[in-house]
Amino acid sequence: MKIAIINDTHFGARSDSQLFTDYFFKFFEETFFPYCIENGIDTILHLGDFVDRRKFINFNTLNQIRTRFLDKLDEYDMEVHCILGNHDTFYKNTNDLNSLREMFYNYPRFHVYETPRTIELGGCDFGLVPWINDENKTDSLDFIKNCKASILCGHFELNGYQVIRGVNEQHGLDIDDILARYEMVLSGHFHCKQSKNNVHYLGTQYQITFGDLNEDKGFHIFDTTQRELKYIPNPARMFYSYTWND
Repeated sequence: MKIAIINDTHFGARSDSQLFTDYFFKFFEETFFPYCIENGIDTILHLGDFVDRRKFINFNTLNQIRTRFLDKLDEYDMEVHCILGNHDTFYKNTNDLNSLREMFYNYPRFHVYETPRTIELGGCDFGLVPWINDENKTDSLDFIKNCKASILCGHFELNGYQVIRGVNEQHGLDIDDILARYEMVLSGHFHCKQSKNNVHYLGTQYQITFGDLNEDKGFHIFDTTQRELKYIPNPARMFYSYTWND
C-alpha cells in the first residue's frame, strides 16, 4: 500500500490571500491529486497545521477547503488521517478546543486525531502524536516511549533541528534518544525539509514565505511494503530572485 503524506498546508495563510490560496490549491489540483489518481493512492496522512489561524476561519477560505479539497476526497474516493498541529488548536496549553473537530467532526472521510493513537494502514502500524503541550506532555512522552508501531508520525518541536534554514530550535524537546527506537520518525511543524538519523522533517508542499525561496518543496509517498519514503517535487513556485550586474 502507498500512502500520501502531507503536512503544514496552512490554508488561510498570508491573511487569507487569494493569490496564495490559488497557489496552494494549484499544487493539489495539478500535482498532488493527479499523482495519487495515477498511482492508485487513496489514503492521506496529514501531519498537522491543516489551517493557518488558531482563533478563527475565513469563510471564503473554508468554502475553498470544502470545494477544492474535501469534495475531491469524495470524487476520488480518498480518506485523510490528520493529527493536530499547533496552528489547529485554539489554546496553546491544550488540544481540547481545536478547529479540526469543530469543522470536520461529522465528515466521514476526514479522521481527526486529538490524542496519541496507533493506527494500521496497509499492514503497517503508525503511531500518531498530535501537538505536544503542557497538558498532554506526560501522556504523549509515555506513548512515544511505549508505542509498538515501527513508524512514528507527529508534529514535533525538537531541539537541534532547523526552524528556518540556518536557525536551530533551542527550546523544544530533547527526545532523540527515545525516538531512536523507531524505524522512521516523520514530522511536520518545521517548514524546511531536513533529516537526521531516523528523524525526517518533511517540509511544506509549497512556498509560503520568501524564506522558502531556495527550498525544495513537494510531498512524500510511504510504501508500506517496501518501507520506503519517496519524495515527489512540486514544480510550482511563488517566489523568484533575479540577479543582474549594472
